Amino acid sequence: MELRKLPTRARWWVRRQFDLLRSRLGLQPARGSESSGDRSREIDLKGRFCSNPFRQLDLEPNGAAFACCSSWLPTTMGNIRHKSLDEMWNGHAMQKVRESIYDGSFRYCRHDRCPVIKDGRLPSLEEAEQHPVFGQAVKERRTKLDNPPVFLNLVNDRSCNLYCPSCRTERIVHNEGEEYEQAAELQARLLEPYLEGGYQGAFELSITGSGDPFASRAYRELLYSLDGEQYPNMKVALQTNGVLLTPRNWERMKKLHGNVSTILISFDAATEETYNITRRGGHWATLLDNCGRMGELRQRGEVKYMRFDFVAQIDNFREMPAFVDLARKLGADHAYFSKMLDWGTWPHEEYLEKCPWETAHPEHEAFMEVMRNPIFDDPFVILGNLHDYRTQALAATEGA
Repeated sequence: MELRKLPTRARWWVRRQFDLLRSRLGLQPARGSESSGDRSREIDLKGRFCSNPFRQLDLEPNGAAFACCSSWLPTTMGNIRHKSLDEMWNGHAMQKVRESIYDGSFRYCRHDRCPVIKDGRLPSLEEAEQHPVFGQAVKERRTKLDNPPVFLNLVNDRSCNLYCPSCRTERIVHNEGEEYEQAAELQARLLEPYLEGGYQGAFELSITGSGDPFASRAYRELLYSLDGEQYPNMKVALQTNGVLLTPRNWERMKKLHGNVSTILISFDAATEETYNITRRGGHWATLLDNCGRMGELRQRGEVKYMRFDFVAQIDNFREMPAFVDLARKLGADHAYFSKMLDWGTWPHEEYLEKCPWETAHPEHEAFMEVMRNPIFDDPFVILGNLHDYRTQALAATEGA
């Protein structure tokens, strides 16, 4: 059977397994959102450092654990259903990944996808040596760490109130049954050493890059039950589409308000018309109300950091400059951009039609004209893995 004839989730799974196999062999993943010409691994990263393999663990729905977004670093450290936290964190795979940071190859990373690599924001090894948690290990170039992961990214439940076409073809909600029970059990297993095991160090919970924290029963139960005063060294980062970030839901997690360090809210639009295309199932007026209220909390210092996100694609790229203005108006600290990746929602050829940054795309020049807008030079803007296109757009203008 052709891959494109498989159901979306089955197609995504097959591609993911193929990517993981290639990564274990030290090869670059074969599929991707980029054209072959954009997949260069020739970026010189010697002397650079990425902290994720030294601090981060992403927990996925099947129990697999990664040291970063699995689309950027597709080498798994193991599965929490079969290995202890320490066995995964200091296992063979993670030691090889850390070696690749020290030698500057970053050979297990997707250079073409990682927004920090593309944006040139990786710190130096010398800077990393001063880090209070893993700095000594970096100085000694150790691949086994004394510290456990201190940034725990819960992406073990894909439940969401939206069904955005760039991510999924149907609404996914696991609020009962086997999927809910597995999501709750996996996160309880991961968090046990931190919440019940007497861990005294600082750590952060990130919820969630896989769906929405308020659409997931497993996440809601966690957020509404935790008392931040019992865990003064715990920070909480929320990543949400904002529609369910209502006054009622915010009040229900009031015992964690002092622990919330970051709120990331996905927009993918600057107008209601476009939002109805890119954020299917959402409600624009509710989103603006919720974000405006959170912006007021941010202004008063009750929210420590807030970022609004925009995933660029054919349906919305013309609104990128307007989104910067909207994000500023609503009180965000930054407007963050990234390009849409291929999650298997469409056949790859159809996916490429959604990507105006591809040089063969009929809207490529229109996209590059948007990227020439001087608004993207504002420090308020983070271009992520779109940074190269800004550079290319300006270079083309200077060479004309």
